[in-house]
Amino acid sequence: MLTQTAPATAKAAPKAAEAKVSSRRLVASYGAQMALVSPTNGGLRLAAGGPGVALGLHTVWNLPKGLRLRPRLDYTVFTGETRSSTAPPLPQTLNTRVSSLALGADLLVPLGPRWSVGLAVSEIRWSVAITNTVTPTLGGSLTLSGTSHWTRLGYGPVVTFKVSENLEVEARALSSHYGYENQPASTATVGLLWRF
Repeated sequence: MLTQTAPATAKAAPKAAEAKVSSRRLVASYGAQMALVSPTNGGLRLAAGGPGVALGLHTVWNLPKGLRLRPRLDYTVFTGETRSSTAPPLPQTLNTRVSSLALGADLLVPLGPRWSVGLAVSEIRWSVAITNTVTPTLGGSLTLSGTSHWTRLGYGPVVTFKVSENLEVEARALSSHYGYENQPASTATVGLLWRF
């Protein structure tokens, strides 16, 4: 009985060590990001105006074989767009402002010690705030305003470059849809990620 117990104990020790190593690989680190976001398709560009700014938080899990899983939360707001019509008898001004809140994750594959490529997938809540001001030529004015929301899937490629242990540069392209007619919404992003 004693001779059989010793090998079993010896075999159990490497398994325990392997379990400890795997648990270390899944230790999470945390960070924040900021980015410049530009609409890349005509419909979104018309509603959003020019480039916007994105701020967010993320977590990084280091997986086996160098893979990284990066859950993230991003809030983006664009500069807004103003369009005017002076045609009588109802000249009007239309202001639109587009924003989005995205919850998703990036799966990153290493290409070396600094470069990684991957796929980003997120659930995006698009918001479009509209203010329409009508100023009849006979006098007075009427203002109507409201905000519409749509939740859509977004996905696209992402590339990152590791500057240091605490700083990364990323570029990403996102394809999604928004609006009652499910119009395309595509963006290109260049940003910085800080790890705490």
